[in-house]
Amino acid sequence: MKERYISFLNLSFPNKNPTKEQIKNLILKTSNLFTFKSAHRKSDYMSDEDVLRGYILYFVPVNIAKHYSIFKELFRYPFLKNKKDLKILDIGCGPAPALLSLFNLIEEGIIYLEQIKYLGIESEEKAISIAEKLISDLKPEKLIAESEFIKANASDLKIYKNLINIKPDIVIFSNSLGEIFEKREIELDDFIEIIRFFYYKNPKTTLIIIEPGTKKASISLHRLRDSLIEKIGLYPYSPCLNDLPCSALKANNWCYEERKWSPPDYLNFLISVGLQINYIKFSYIVLRKDRVNIKDTFEGDGEIIKNTSHLLREKGKSRLWACWKGELIDMEKLKRDFSEDEIWLKIKKGDYFSIDKYLKLSNKKVRLPKDCKIKILYSP
Repeated sequence: MKERYISFLNLSFPNKNPTKEQIKNLILKTSNLFTFKSAHRKSDYMSDEDVLRGYILYFVPVNIAKHYSIFKELFRYPFLKNKKDLKILDIGCGPAPALLSLFNLIEEGIIYLEQIKYLGIESEEKAISIAEKLISDLKPEKLIAESEFIKANASDLKIYKNLINIKPDIVIFSNSLGEIFEKREIELDDFIEIIRFFYYKNPKTTLIIIEPGTKKASISLHRLRDSLIEKIGLYPYSPCLNDLPCSALKANNWCYEERKWSPPDYLNFLISVGLQINYIKFSYIVLRKDRVNIKDTFEGDGEIIKNTSHLLREKGKSRLWACWKGELIDMEKLKRDFSEDEIWLKIKKGDYFSIDKYLKLSNKKVRLPKDCKIKILYSP
């Protein structure tokens, strides 16, 4: 995948090799616009040439990596993995990282799509222009990809009335919830009715919503998750293992993913100046109506658990926070009961794993005994 990133460098600096300092400053400027200065960010922020370059160099590859990770999970399921054609509606699509990530999965032989029909909704003309160039450069040779873009705002209720009849296989909202709800142009109940219509037209639709890995965005996303489950009867495919109310929200906590990725070579130097680029941080949900779940793709027996934290090393034990049966559980193993090379210590944040026995210490705390069999089922 990494060699494909050269297109992003060429698009940002045609016929020119930028210096490391230029790349760093562009990325920092764009990053500040999405973090510290987000409240003052203008809707046409891509009209700033420096911001546009920083966005192409860093944020587009990052968003491709997020979609790639999620699609790789989704297409583990046999009837999805074996699909030959796919119809996608991508709302707030930006430069189409969702479609570009599918190109990567096809090139790597992970999925076997032969035809994709893609409709992107985006308010920024610059983003649409970038998407069209990247699709032209990166589309696999044998893939039939029909892409179309509509310039519109994701918070405009009128656009959805014209979309509900297209019967997409996948509907994607990426970094759109803030725009949709904070402007108050679409109320929660209206949004839920929009999603309900998509499922009325195609009960096998997959809904993917991706948000930043911040506390505010994560909490909003998982509140929406609970509402979609309660009011429409959707069921999580991933990252959740059940349709019970979000365990993080119940514990006044929040949940996000932190996944390793391989950044473009032109970004590697950023590590030496103190910037973390080896991990991407985000929150997401994948919902369907047929109750299929990522756990259906795992082999073996035992209790299946989603790890939501890093492994915490403490005196005399190590522990993690697990999402299990609708609760956020403090799970520990005593140091005397494990060796330094055993599977327990290899469990990473976001991993799905199974156990065959445990000791219940309280309603929210369990201990794994020495003879507990642990198996990592999937590491995103």
